[in-house]
Amino acid sequence: DKYTVNGLLKTWPNTDYRNWYLGDWATPTGIDQTNPLSVDVVDNCYISVCYQTMCKIANVLGKEQDKQAYAAKYKDLNTLIHKTFYDPGQKSYATGTQIDLIYPMLVGATPEDEQSDVRNTLYRVTKDRFNGHLATGLVGIPVITEWAVKNKQADFIYGMLKKREYPGYLYMLDNGATTTWEHWNGERSHIHNCYNGIGSWFYLALGGINPDEANPGYKHVFIQPQLVKGISWVNAAKETPFGMLDVKWEKTDVSFTLDLSIPVGCKATVLLPVKAKSVSINDVKSDKLDQLEMQSGDYRITCVL
Repeated sequence: DKYTVNGLLKTWPNTDYRNWYLGDWATPTGIDQTNPLSVDVVDNCYISVCYQTMCKIANVLGKEQDKQAYAAKYKDLNTLIHKTFYDPGQKSYATGTQIDLIYPMLVGATPEDEQSDVRNTLYRVTKDRFNGHLATGLVGIPVITEWAVKNKQADFIYGMLKKREYPGYLYMLDNGATTTWEHWNGERSHIHNCYNGIGSWFYLALGGINPDEANPGYKHVFIQPQLVKGISWVNAAKETPFGMLDVKWEKTDVSFTLDLSIPVGCKATVLLPVKAKSVSINDVKSDKLDQLEMQSGDYRITCVL
């Protein structure tokens, strides 16, 4: 609370360390990452994440009073974020960049009845202003990735990942990159961690391997692959405390096949991403067509479409 003004975090006095009050970082050319509106909305959304996390920690520790205190801070800050940075006429936040639009939705600051308007603004801005590209930096990449996974926006992400022009991952590859760069245009380091946040999208969305917060440590997981136009198969794996969890799937016009290996000590809820006429597990017909509860073991789940 020391550096808040009317409930919102603001820049603090210079110190002997660094006078850093940053929003996004290492953004593509043409995006002003120093714009105060963008910096403020990004930083306050991050504080919202911190409050939400502290609320969860207090809950695990059984500290009910702390839980309620952080829950109240989270709710009040989200209300302020929306009130301060949302333009109802433009249906946009702050400067209207991808991170400015997505972060308030991700943290829960955007009211439910306005989510679709902000999403549509995001789609339009991405298409018209950013030519269908990822247009964010180090901070924005994990934000857009987490939002896309939670909201099943696989086609939206994949459409941007396929772009070969600057800025993008294929632009790096086409220009000789073997590791991710520090900047989209290749300046400075060519082995950096700036844009690695997208990596989780491949196993969380395409592989569909999602941990269950209510049963931490991979004692229970959700397997919910997100299908994407143009991708017909996926192999994904995640190392857990119990061993390797493997997911392989393939989709044709007439079938969807999921090979699943669940280590001993782990259970899984499989949420099938297709509307199946019939479902078989290891060649035994199942009476469930959409959700399957699985114990540890090796399975082939076959869906007839």
